[in-house]
Amino acid sequence: MTVKKEKADGVLTVSVEGSIDVKTAPELKESLNGELEDVTKVIFDLSETAYTSSAGLRVILGTYQTMSKKGGRMILRHVNEVFYNALKSAGFTQFLEIEN
Repeated sequence: MTVKKEKADGVLTVSVEGSIDVKTAPELKESLNGELEDVTKVIFDLSETAYTSSAGLRVILGTYQTMSKKGGRMILRHVNEVFYNALKSAGFTQFLEIEN
């Protein structure tokens, strides 16, 4: 998995390439440490993300909770069908903002 981050005007864009699984989810979580403090919006660009496990869903949920607590937003962009189905199965599509 490769994580690229870009921050501008209070918006953090996180592009993830590869799969988010039990091995790579901690790396994604670590890459977000300290990055959420001074942003009002986080955008996950998942156009190059093939798959997520429950470990990846926990990172997504944790980021959403952090942003919600501070009145911010989190958006998932370019979610493929496999990733979307994992989000839907977990009930995340009911509250997450998803743009394709």
